[in-house]
Amino acid sequence: MKNGKERIFAAAFAVLAALLLGLAGLALRPARVNYGAVWGPYRAEPADSLDYLYLGSSYAYCDVNPALVYDASGLTGYVLAGPEQTLSQTYYYLKEALRTQSPQAVILEASALHFARYQSYTQINVGYMPFSRNKLAAIFRASEPELRTGLLFELYFYHDRWKQVSPGDVLDTFAPDRTDLLKGYTAVDGLASGLEDGPFRRPTQEEDLYQENLAWLGKILTLCEQEGILPLVVFHPTYSRFAPQVYTQIAADVAALSPSALCLDWSGDFASAGLDPLTHLYDAGHLNRAGAARFSAWLGVYLTRDAGLTPRPQTAENTAARQLLKNVSQRAPQRAAPPRYL
Repeated sequence: MKNGKERIFAAAFAVLAALLLGLAGLALRPARVNYGAVWGPYRAEPADSLDYLYLGSSYAYCDVNPALVYDASGLTGYVLAGPEQTLSQTYYYLKEALRTQSPQAVILEASALHFARYQSYTQINVGYMPFSRNKLAAIFRASEPELRTGLLFELYFYHDRWKQVSPGDVLDTFAPDRTDLLKGYTAVDGLASGLEDGPFRRPTQEEDLYQENLAWLGKILTLCEQEGILPLVVFHPTYSRFAPQVYTQIAADVAALSPSALCLDWSGDFASAGLDPLTHLYDAGHLNRAGAARFSAWLGVYLTRDAGLTPRPQTAENTAARQLLKNVSQRAPQRAAPPRYL
C-alpha cells in the first residue's frame, strides 16, 4: 500500500514538474506578432467567421493583406503562414486551424513543393503552434530530431532569456489571446535592387524529395476535400521563379491528386494585378507594402468573381471590427527586413 502511494506521489510530482517547466518556457519565449507563425491572434478570431485561410511561406504573409482582400470582396480571412514553412508543417497547421474555423477555401502558396525536408525555421513554425495533438504530431513527423527536445520543453531553447523578460512580458504571455488587425500580414517597405538581370531561376529539389513534398500536399488536399473546402494551390508574382516546365508538372500533379483543386501560376503575371516589378517588389521574391496592396485587392476580386467565394454572414460586432482593418493595415509600421530568399 505504501509503495502504491509513493508511486502516485512520484507520478504527480513528475506531472507538476513538467507543467512548471512548460510554463517557465512559455514565459521566456519571445512574443510572436509578425513574420508568420502568429497563432495567438488567430485563436482569438470568432469561431467559424473566416471565409478563407491563407497558408504557405513568407510569400504568403508578406504578399497578402487580408484587410484589403476584405475591402475588395467582403471576404474574411487570415494568413496563417510561416517562414520557409514546409508542407509537412503546413499540414499540421491546417489541421490545427480547422479546430476553430470552417473556411470556404484554403489558399496555399506552394513554393514549398521544392523546399528541403527541413528548412531553417522549424523552431518558429512548430514551436509557436498551440499545444495540442497536432503540435505533438508536427514535432515528431515534421521537425528535425535534434530540435524535438526544445520543441517539447521550450525552456531548453529559451532558458538564457530570463534577464530580458520583464513582469509585463510574463503577464502578456498568459493574458487571453487578442485579435490582430493585420490578420497575419507583415508589411515590408523598400524597393528591390539588381532586378536588371532577372527574373531569376529558383532551384528545385531532387525527384524523391519533390515526391515526398507532393505526398504532404496530397494530405492537405485530401483534408480539404473531407471538410468540403475548396483548395487553391498558387504561386505569386515574383522574380524568383521555377522553370516553366516545373509549373506545368506541378499543375498536372495537383490535378491528379485532387481534380477539384485549382492550381494557379501567377509567378510571371504582374500585369493582371497592376504590378510593376521595379515599383512593387521588396526583393526578388516578395512584394513590398505597395505591391501587397495591389495584389490583395486584385486577389479579393479574383476569389469572388472567378473562384466563386461569397462572404459569409457576420455578426454586427464582427462586421464593425472588419471595417477598421483597411486604415490600420495601411498604417502598419515597417517591419525589419525578412530573409531575402531567391
